[in-house]
Amino acid sequence: MQPLFLSWKKIVSVGVALGLLLIVGPTNQSPALAGEMGGGHHGGGGGHWGGGGGGVGVGVGVGSILLNEAIRRSQERHQAASPEGCPPGLVPSRKGCVKPGKNKGPEVTKCEPPMQWRKGKGCVAPKGPEVATCQPPMEMRKGRCVPPKEPEVAKCEHGDVYRKGKGCVPPNEPEIAKCEHGHGKGCEPPPEKTVDCERPFIKFGNGCACPPGFIQRGHDCRPPTVVIVPPPVLPVGPGPGPVEPPHVVPAATPPSEPPPPPRQASPAPPKQPAPIQSLAKVLPASNRCLPEDLYDLLEQTYGKRPALDRCPSACLPKPASFTPAELDAAAAKSGINWCENCVQVGGYMPLASVLQLEKAANVTICVNPDMCRLPAAIGGGDAGERVVEIRTVFKDLPAGVKNEGNIAVVVGNQDYLGDLPDNPDGKADADAVLALLVDQLGYKQENIIDLRDATLADFERVFGSQSNPEGELAKRIDKKDPGDVFIYVASHGMVKEDDAKEAYLLPVDAKLDDLGKTAYPMQELYDNLGKIGARTIMLMLEANFAKNLDELINPPNLPELEVEAMPVNPVPGLAVFKASDRDQKTIKDPEYGIGLFTRYMIEGLAGRADAGPLGNDDKRIDTVELYVYTADAVRTAARKSFGLEQKPLLSKIDNLVVGNLTAN
Repeated sequence: MQPLFLSWKKIVSVGVALGLLLIVGPTNQSPALAGEMGGGHHGGGGGHWGGGGGGVGVGVGVGSILLNEAIRRSQERHQAASPEGCPPGLVPSRKGCVKPGKNKGPEVTKCEPPMQWRKGKGCVAPKGPEVATCQPPMEMRKGRCVPPKEPEVAKCEHGDVYRKGKGCVPPNEPEIAKCEHGHGKGCEPPPEKTVDCERPFIKFGNGCACPPGFIQRGHDCRPPTVVIVPPPVLPVGPGPGPVEPPHVVPAATPPSEPPPPPRQASPAPPKQPAPIQSLAKVLPASNRCLPEDLYDLLEQTYGKRPALDRCPSACLPKPASFTPAELDAAAAKSGINWCENCVQVGGYMPLASVLQLEKAANVTICVNPDMCRLPAAIGGGDAGERVVEIRTVFKDLPAGVKNEGNIAVVVGNQDYLGDLPDNPDGKADADAVLALLVDQLGYKQENIIDLRDATLADFERVFGSQSNPEGELAKRIDKKDPGDVFIYVASHGMVKEDDAKEAYLLPVDAKLDDLGKTAYPMQELYDNLGKIGARTIMLMLEANFAKNLDELINPPNLPELEVEAMPVNPVPGLAVFKASDRDQKTIKDPEYGIGLFTRYMIEGLAGRADAGPLGNDDKRIDTVELYVYTADAVRTAARKSFGLEQKPLLSKIDNLVVGNLTAN
């Protein structure tokens, strides 16, 4: 505003000077002129002063005009020197748009609030406390939104305190850290996480893991490899040389008879792969006992008491997944007892090893059954090795005789078609039985019908159909001199789900949605076998008959259905051995890689069923001897080695001779 003020002073000075000149006027002016200008004689003074006043007024008026013109021109210069909207990086000044700090005079700027103009700096944050638009609880400091300095602004919970730059944190006092079991703020338990574990895994902590005693291998739980070092065993009888393996007894059972004298063992065949050998043979020796039902069967069949004691009620380890109510219900329904005092171990041990350790340590051993087991996952080796191994069962036993003209049928179904799961050990089971028939019992190869992965057409061709009961087996029977028939079937079996009454054998091409037309009915098999005219028929079924083909076993493997898949009415001359009770799942014997039932049935037929004191040592094997030996061994092995139940069945039939042995 200084230039405008100086111009105004100059203008007023010019206006006053002009007015004074008009008042004084020229001195040589005539009275007349003066009178005209100033009025009459008396009015001359007034006119004179009036003329002077007029001069001042004229001067002031002219000065005002000049002042207004000066103001107008100054505003025009200011507008020209202060253009609106300078380019970025320039600021307005009286000289136009210049760089910040270059103008020396006061500039007029337009900064957005709360920013202020600072000379030489442009628009900057104000120095004093200004109201900024920061979100609470943040505050404006030095042009930035920062947390407040007062800790009370942050309202922390559970005893936590506010820390600058960290927020709400636990205090440093040590007593806060005295919570146990991983509890969090205020010693509150952490929220529980709900996890769903798929079999065979169980819930463990906040995740899923294998049950105790098992190790994880991929997506499965397997028992660990158990290496058992047997206690030292002194030979029985005088003189050096190889002797028979020691007889094994359960824990705390005193012997009632002295052990039989040793005999010379035959040497093993040369250049054979080393088989898996048991630590001791499981023999029905005099210092063993029999379950009550098997004891009664021997007494009723032979009319005298066996040379064995009755066993007290056997027990099973308690599945950890069972509640007390479920344990009581299972015991009441099935008549089983739960073991209260036993040493639980994880993983499989052969039955002979378990019995030998129980005897040496005077303890009862039981396997932890706290998972669903997959029988196909236990055991190993290929089929060739298993056949060699199974020969070790009967290589030192007397050979079978009088079987040269007998007929046999061996069925091994393993590789199923469509959506049906495979039967992993079907061919290995059949191979083991075939070796028994040819190498030990003396069957001729040409008299054996060997069916592998049999279709429905194969079953009907060999055993006949409903419309044509006479099949290939019936045609091979000599009507004038009929012999004995041995039939072994390793296959899937199934119960029809809609009525749960009809049982079937499943050919490899069966369809689950049409069992009536694609599966082979068990009752049809029994009816056709009763018409072939054989002297005796022994049918061995390594199969379980459930409503599904799930291979998992739910401990303790109790039967649920009522269907036994046995002949409705006894068939003369037909003895049916079934591996398990009703829909009870069958267990695999890892020692030989075949079914538990098949393994001990082979031992019994090879001569052990006739050995005393269980048998009568008459060199003949009958159905009752074979069944008692097999059932006792299977039930004991299932309980001792797996903590599970498996109870073989025998059809109601008169006692038949099913095998003959040499005298030496």
